[in-house]
Amino acid sequence: MAEHFFRHEYSRMVAVITRYFGIGQVDLAEDIVQDTLLEAIKFWDYKGIPDNPKAWLYTIAKNKALNAIKRKKFQNRCENETQYAHVEQNLDASIDELFAEQRIADDQLRMIFACCHPSISQEAQIALILKTLCGLSITEIAKAYVTTNETINKRLVRARKTLRQNHIQFEIPNKKEVEDRLNTVLKTIYLLFNEGYSATQGSKLIRYELCVEAIRLAELIISSRSFKSNTLVHALLALMLLDASRFEARQDEEGNIVEMSKQDRSKWNQALINRGLLHLDKIKESRQISIYHVLATISAYHCSSPNYESTNWSAILSLYDTLIIFDHSPIVLLNRAIAVAKIHGSAQAIAELVELEFTGALKNYYLLHATLAELYIEQKQYEKAASSLKKAVQLTRNDSEIRLLTSKLERCKQELK
Repeated sequence: MAEHFFRHEYSRMVAVITRYFGIGQVDLAEDIVQDTLLEAIKFWDYKGIPDNPKAWLYTIAKNKALNAIKRKKFQNRCENETQYAHVEQNLDASIDELFAEQRIADDQLRMIFACCHPSISQEAQIALILKTLCGLSITEIAKAYVTTNETINKRLVRARKTLRQNHIQFEIPNKKEVEDRLNTVLKTIYLLFNEGYSATQGSKLIRYELCVEAIRLAELIISSRSFKSNTLVHALLALMLLDASRFEARQDEEGNIVEMSKQDRSKWNQALINRGLLHLDKIKESRQISIYHVLATISAYHCSSPNYESTNWSAILSLYDTLIIFDHSPIVLLNRAIAVAKIHGSAQAIAELVELEFTGALKNYYLLHATLAELYIEQKQYEKAASSLKKAVQLTRNDSEIRLLTSKLERCKQELK
């Protein structure tokens, strides 16, 4: 509980303090907040948790921010004195005014758009969001992406440097820019969700904290008056909520993957399904169609089916045919092949995937070979299935995936004896 409280308040305080110092000095805002939390840990451990811990934190953060301004004024007596005086004056307000809930929400929204400025690389955008808006430590981010603290730190340093050098403003872009920037924001949030939904590396299949934060950020955007009716945000929220509803059924008690066809659907979270369908319902009259709309509708078909056998694969295949108009990527074609197998048989799906493999676009993607193996097993072509499974095992770095693929490989070997 304490860890969640500190993480939640960290992102709120960083956003508020950045409003006064400017996005170019977000690292200073983070230092102030980190010092505040360290002082809280020491003081509360000794004196006990205060009656109003939020107000205590906000007061300390405000005082530390004012002290930082005084130091800067002293160090730069002949430079930016007017600017620092203005910041000091603005900070010298009541805690209730500085940290009003609506102002916090507005500042976090500004932070999202600043972190997703197109001049910042995609990897650095995600690192910035996880650090400043989700309150994850460098170690936690490195663990989530199975890389080193040094790598994440370098990404953050480069991103902060870009924020300063490009004089990026701490604001929601004007109407002319907002559409392009929103696309970048939503893409970043969806990448964050996907890394949590199916971790590319490591011992965990699902990193719940990343999915929860992605959903929270999308909900923060939709809560703004400017985006309340935005169909793209509603569609992305619907997609993430519907996909997240199946978390509890995707692994057994030992952490092994349970494929959708074998999942206990009573474990699917109906509350999340209902929330996802509500967002989908809000955009059903819209003429705008996006990748998020189509994927959310596909997920809705899965979530509304009482069992795997009764899934409306015909509708799903039709949706994939629509999706490839927007995104004719190899990944979409791979996912479409599963629906093709259900409607037109595994032989046709194999033919399409072999052609896809021949192009070389997904030759190093384990799911292509894993899907081919599954289709070969349906055709009782166990030798080909075993060959595809061996490739898949070599290409994945997720322990849960390796266990599932290895167990299928052993079954194929038994069939070949």
